[in-house]
Formats: sequence, structure tokens, C-alpha cells
Amino acid sequence: MSVNPLRFLALPRTLSAARPTHPLPRSFHSTILRNRPTSGTTGTGTPHHIPHTVHAHPRPSPPPPPKRPSPHAVWYREIVPAMLPIFLISTTLFLSLSLLRTYLSHSRSLTEAESRISELEDKLAKYRVERRRARLREKRERERILPLVVEKVLQKVGVVGGEEDEGVVEERERAEERKKAMARLL
Repeated sequence: MSVNPLRFLALPRTLSAARPTHPLPRSFHSTILRNRPTSGTTGTGTPHHIPHTVHAHPRPSPPPPPKRPSPHAVWYREIVPAMLPIFLISTTLFLSLSLLRTYLSHSRSLTEAESRISELEDKLAKYRVERRRARLREKRERERILPLVVEKVLQKVGVVGGEEDEGVVEERERAEERKKAMARLL
């Protein structure tokens, strides 16, 4: 009777799942021959002696039961990889918000500085206009006073003489006398 190799594939999958996925390790020397008589008769009835040696190797101990994973290992294996995207997103969000805050504070300080600069420029323009007006006033006063000062200096030095000077002096004296006379009458 022969075994059909294709028939093995027709077995349900549940049987293959019941088998361990890893075969147990066996030593070649520890294989036991199946129910063969060591002494007795063969199929022909003649006595037959088969030398049989069995090596007594200790069977390997079954693998220890799997250790229960530590809570730290579970935490690092399951929670940390899930936290990485959250950490990256939160870091990105924090950095973008801090950059936005920095940008807004700089733009605010820039607008404040520009308004302060425009105020100071207006004040500077006003001061320049006032300074020009003051210079023009001083110049007019100098132009008005300068001939009188020059005339007095020249009179003291004695450079200016003659009839013109005497005529001018006489006219001034007459004008002063008239003012005094008018003041007396009033």
C-alpha cells in the first residue's frame, strides 16, 4: 500500500495548525527503532539476532516558558513609537507658534518705531522752521541796528565829521526837543 503524497495536501488546515511550528530537536543517536524484535524469528521463521545499541543521551530539557514582558519593555515597545508622531507634531506646532509670536512682536515694534520716527521727524521739521525764522529775525535786527552802531562807533572815533554829521546830529537833537516839548504839553 502506497501513500499518495497529494492526499497529504488535502488535509484540513486545522491539523497543520495543531502541529508545533518548530520541530523538537532530536539527536541522531537517540532515535529508537520501531518495534523490531531484537531476537526472534523473521518472516521466514528463522531465528534472527539483531545487535541493538541504544545510546543513553539525556533528553534535552523542554524550553523554559516564555518570560512575561516587563512593563517597561511594553511601554517602550508600544507607547513610545505611538508618541513619536505626537512629539514631532507638538514640537512643530510649538516652534511655529513661537516663530509667529516673534514675527508679530517684531512687526508691532516696527510699527511703533515707525510712528515714533515720524513724530520725531515732524518735530525736527518744526524746529528747523523756527530756527530759520529766528535767524531771519536776528538778521533783520542786525541789519537795522548795524548802521546805528557803525555810526556811533565812527562818531566816537572821530572819523565821521563835517556838515553831514553835524546836520544829522542837529536833526536828532531837534527831534528829541520836540518829543520833550510834546510831553510837557500833554
